Amino acid sequence: MAGAIATAAGALWAPPVSLWRGSWWWGAALGIGLGAAGIATRARLLIPAGLLVLAAVAMSAQVAQLSAVTGGEFDGEVHLVGDPRWRSGALVVPFGAEIDGARHRWEGWARGPAAWRLEDAAMGERWRLSVSAEPAEPADRPFLWPRHLAGTAQIRTAHRLDGGGAPFRIANSLRGLVEASGQSLSQRDAALLAGFVYGDDRGQLPEVVHDFRETSLTHLLAVSGSNVAFVLLLFAPLLAGLPPRTRLVAVAVLLVQFAVLTRGEPSVLRACVLATLAVGAHAVGRRASAARLLALAIIVLLLVDPLLVRSVGFQLSVAATAAIVIGARRVARLLWGPPWLRLALAATLSAQAGVLPVQLAVFGSLPLVSIPANVLAGPVAGPAMVWGLVGGLTGGLAGDAVASVLHLPTKLMMGWVAGVARWGASLGWPQIEAAELTAVAAVAGCCTGLYLMAPRLFGSLAGALRSLSMVAAGVGVWAAASTHRPAPPAGLHLAVQHTDPVVVVVDRPDPARALGQLAAAGIDRIDVLIARSASRAGREAVRALDARHDISQVFAPVGLGGRVPYDAVTAPVAVAGLTVEPTAERLHVSAELASTEWQAVP
Repeated sequence: MAGAIATAAGALWAPPVSLWRGSWWWGAALGIGLGAAGIATRARLLIPAGLLVLAAVAMSAQVAQLSAVTGGEFDGEVHLVGDPRWRSGALVVPFGAEIDGARHRWEGWARGPAAWRLEDAAMGERWRLSVSAEPAEPADRPFLWPRHLAGTAQIRTAHRLDGGGAPFRIANSLRGLVEASGQSLSQRDAALLAGFVYGDDRGQLPEVVHDFRETSLTHLLAVSGSNVAFVLLLFAPLLAGLPPRTRLVAVAVLLVQFAVLTRGEPSVLRACVLATLAVGAHAVGRRASAARLLALAIIVLLLVDPLLVRSVGFQLSVAATAAIVIGARRVARLLWGPPWLRLALAATLSAQAGVLPVQLAVFGSLPLVSIPANVLAGPVAGPAMVWGLVGGLTGGLAGDAVASVLHLPTKLMMGWVAGVARWGASLGWPQIEAAELTAVAAVAGCCTGLYLMAPRLFGSLAGALRSLSMVAAGVGVWAAASTHRPAPPAGLHLAVQHTDPVVVVVDRPDPARALGQLAAAGIDRIDVLIARSASRAGREAVRALDARHDISQVFAPVGLGGRVPYDAVTAPVAVAGLTVEPTAERLHVSAELASTEWQAVP
């Protein structure tokens, strides 16, 4: 484990270091020499030191390579390194291309005819693109560089060449079968099926995205180590009869294909490498603990791709796995029930405790409701993935009639998880802030110190303290649940009038974010909704808000069917005590109320 920590520290420490610049082989030789000396002399401290140097050299080389990108005009063959997704009114398409003599990955932005052509594209396909590429700005590097994206590119024209290599064609065909079988499901369940089976979250309904965010269940839609374990379990009967070394090769091929199927997410890479190391150790007759295998997987991944250390997905995956390896069995001993239930609950609780520091460091807070939500939804995620994969592939081959029958359990499991997320989001529980958790940790540390100093005194008071802690925990949860969350800072995406009637003006819409903003502001009904965008996101925002809130009237630009278009408002209109007047290309809302207060919500 010390080697894994040293490797991560070296990768984090490397960017500001210019020691190796221009002479990488000196640094690599030093790191290898330290590691070899540590192994030869059994000086354990030298091995982590060598790993730290190697990781620092590898990270510095990656940063130097990305920093040297110049960009420019390009018209030629590219390969897609990700699936296209809509963002801010444009189609974002990651691709790899050789521009100005160097091959890098770019975040392509397509609009108009180019976006229409690329909308149904898939990772691994080869296209001919005409682009104008620019290197990443310093402010964008933390978001682009961990994904090996050197910068952004504006896509002007696009023409498809072929489906790419065999692994990508196989993976895209399998995804197509699961997607075809999902036509027998509702839109919500079909999108959740894609998320559970191969981690595709592009088709999720905004209201479902909002519910999963509010309850910290979004990790269920990102394929993780449990999915890899279930895939190996699914193919176990075929692998069991193979010789150990042949089984290792078969497992490696299977996991590589699964990684391609799930688009090589950091959590999947960590799980695949860990599983391959475990099978390899068994093949050579070596026994290794789960903690050692996890440490080796971290070392291998960070030496091959040191930029992973800055990926939030990788950090969360490693933290959750380490917590499960270290604490799951200990937690299971404290629980009641059959062994399978205790282990499942213990793994969920341990993972939540493990990811807590990362979530607080990255996002600043954690929903309090995430703990019961993950306990209720987590054990269903694994069976949902396995059955979704088996039923999806079989139903995709057999047709809609068979798929509709096979997906009956899928509907129940997806409905359960979505119901848990909806229930948790509707509770309105507050967020656990970093400062609050620090205070709790300080109190716990003080209590631990006092116990170590006076164990007999605390031993005599153990029963009273346990009772008191249970009462305090219950009161704390009740008080937290009854506390209103503070209003978010000001912004420009929503304008909310809190007086009666309630008016919401949607500008620059993000559908899922709009639902979260209204929930944070305590808005449960909308009398008048004014949408200022007829874009795809604008239409989806109106649909999502209308699905979750009782809206009396909607005013929107031309293009939103079933609404009152701006062009139709030629004279003042009275709605719910308000007067809506046409003003230039937008609508102006005025109210004959003495205390009309508007709040901008980000």
